[in-house]
Amino acid sequence: MSSYICLDSSVLIKVLVNEEDSDKAVTLLERVINERMTVVLPDFAWAEVGSVLRKKVNRRLINPKQAETAWEAFNSFGVITFINGVSVMRAAWQIADKEELPTLYDAAYLAVAEIMAKQNGKECEFWTADNKLASSVKNKSYVKVLQSCIIF
Repeated sequence: MSSYICLDSSVLIKVLVNEEDSDKAVTLLERVINERMTVVLPDFAWAEVGSVLRKKVNRRLINPKQAETAWEAFNSFGVITFINGVSVMRAAWQIADKEELPTLYDAAYLAVAEIMAKQNGKECEFWTADNKLASSVKNKSYVKVLQSCIIF
């Protein structure tokens, strides 16, 4: 089993804000902590998580205090390592092209998971709550869907 795992921002938000499948996301994060895994993310993921929190405030789904508390919780996760560099950029472009993904955001998460797997010789799971993304890359065995997978 790999000591690295990549979590999509859709999963991270479910840890931070109570919504559908938050219980599954929290259970997954507990697994990460219990197994002393490192969450690897593309270097822009902090901005993506923050942007989703801001949108939730603007849509009045959460209040500003809840958003700030969630933001501080995200910033205090001690298990996150942000990955950047040309190798992520190139791999993301290739993945987006091959899988016909419309953006590089999703492809960057996949690239991070693939790069970590190559570096460590073990599969790096990528977890998402985005069913559309998961179906568009269903040929990739390391992609796990939060809603339909058993975490333990």
